[in-house]
Amino acid sequence: MGLALLVSAGQRGGLDSTPAATILVLEENPAVQDLIDQALCGSGHRVLTTKNALEALEVVRRVRIDVLVLGLLHGMGQTLVGEFRSIQAGMRIVSISDPDDDLDGIDHSARLSSPFSLDDLREAAAAALGSPRGG
Repeated sequence: MGLALLVSAGQRGGLDSTPAATILVLEENPAVQDLIDQALCGSGHRVLTTKNALEALEVVRRVRIDVLVLGLLHGMGQTLVGEFRSIQAGMRIVSISDPDDDLDGIDHSARLSSPFSLDDLREAAAAALGSPRGG
């Protein structure tokens, strides 16, 4: 069974001065995944999307990821953060989570609560890209 992966190449342009990045999106809801993909591609980034943790781990083993957008994963978030960072140390992560979740190693500015605006998502990704790896 092969790895099913959706890759979108963003267009550079607009006023966003953030350099293009490779962003991995792990989101189980296809509609939310599509919106995230469109928003980040619109900012000029290369977006890789996966629908489950196993696919995301496989991508992280093969591709250098600048930012991971980690969707709401019902209590698995902290375990996954550790797994991803054991493969790519210092990986920058934007978390979409319950406001009460306390994920170690993810700055509060990189956390989005659902529902969130696409502007909030773009700002969180830009902030993550501007932070040192591991922040």
